[in-house]
Amino acid sequence: MKANMSAKKESLLSRIRKGSAGYLMILPLMVGLLIFCYYPPVYGLILSFFDMPTDKTVEAVFVGLQNYKELFSDRIFLNSIPTMFKIMLPRLIISLVVPLVMAELIFAVRKSRLQNLYRVLILVPIVAPGVVGILIWKNLYDASDGLFTELTRLLGIIGPTDRIDWLNDSRYTIFSIVFMGFPWIGGTSVLIYLSGIMNISNEVFEAADLDGCPIMRRIFVIDIPLIMGQIRYFLIMGIINGLQDYSTQYTLTGGGPGYTTYVPGWYMYNIAFGINRRAGYAAAIGMVLFLVIMIITLFTYRLINGSKGGMLERDCL
Repeated sequence: MKANMSAKKESLLSRIRKGSAGYLMILPLMVGLLIFCYYPPVYGLILSFFDMPTDKTVEAVFVGLQNYKELFSDRIFLNSIPTMFKIMLPRLIISLVVPLVMAELIFAVRKSRLQNLYRVLILVPIVAPGVVGILIWKNLYDASDGLFTELTRLLGIIGPTDRIDWLNDSRYTIFSIVFMGFPWIGGTSVLIYLSGIMNISNEVFEAADLDGCPIMRRIFVIDIPLIMGQIRYFLIMGIINGLQDYSTQYTLTGGGPGYTTYVPGWYMYNIAFGINRRAGYAAAIGMVLFLVIMIITLFTYRLINGSKGGMLERDCL
């Protein structure tokens, strides 16, 4: 028994010696990963148990679970959760469906030159930084002479002197945030879907044609099951981004009017760097968000991974 243990240790040490050059090259990256990716959440977890102002001259006080107890009785935080889902769910559906539709349309184009042209045109919008795009939409939503206000006047929805305050009227703010980015096809999502569809074997499409499979039936029976990897990626990343994103609120609405567009991420930012500057309380919000994101992501992954997509064995007719 001891001989076997010593032999295993020697073999492990010998493997480490043989791969020492590789370990040394990986070491700087691993150190950076530990410092910049793992240390912040661990520090945030520890910080959530303290009452600590952002001002470092004030000493932190250990309060245990008090921040979490206060958080779940905080009406602003609790009201921000349904607002987050009101914004996230429509944007998630749009980000999954619209690029897929566009990818199918481009795939249906038989001329390779036109396909290449459409691919280039799809990528052009991502050349501009995201904040620039949000600022452009802010001008489009201008209440006095923005494009959408002028269109509503032109269509007779409102009078020539009337105005719609898209970003400061609680009736329109959620819609304005969701509608931003229309027609929602600029970027790499379309190309990722398109590459998945193009990797499907031509024999599969030929067999579907011979069976007389209609195009819509083919998309649901063949294409979607075979690009489920891409769909799973966009779904999981969309959930993660939707639960933690507040860049639109930061640039467009500031969480207003009132608390209409407040989401947990924006509330966390305001608590940490606003007037109150309570780093411990903000860390507690971050930890709750982390747990919610992890649970929903794992559930979604298991749900999609467990469903086995059908292949050509299904009857297309």
